[in-house]
Amino acid sequence: MFTGADRVRVDEKGRLAIPAAFRKQLPEGSFVSLGLDAVLAIYPPELWASLAESLLSPLPSADHRALARTLYSLSEAFEPDGQGRIILRPEQRKLAEIGSPSSVVVIGSGSRVEIWQEARWDNYSADAQGRFTESADRVISAR
Repeated sequence: MFTGADRVRVDEKGRLAIPAAFRKQLPEGSFVSLGLDAVLAIYPPELWASLAESLLSPLPSADHRALARTLYSLSEAFEPDGQGRIILRPEQRKLAEIGSPSSVVVIGSGSRVEIWQEARWDNYSADAQGRFTESADRVISAR
């Protein structure tokens, strides 16, 4: 399970040093792609395989095809260099509103790691923390 948050820099070449705690947990076979809410996500192999399973051909609807095309076209294998950095592709950075250079927040989100543009994370996090009890009541009572 991925937990915690770290603020890190994306350099002028689009390289991002993944925090060591996350890097140690991300096995070979992980993928970087678009996540929900216009953030980037690093999916471990088992989660990636589960997503791929749900998007097997034939894709029955336009929504399925659009999701598969978007997800796969914006995906890269998670392959950190010797300094623990990955390169975020320009298309990925554009969709997640991540400049280079800039600051991002790398967060643990349970089953995956997410990469947020710093100001967007600060706004989202402040709002979500302010509604924590209300959200917890709705989510937990829905079970």
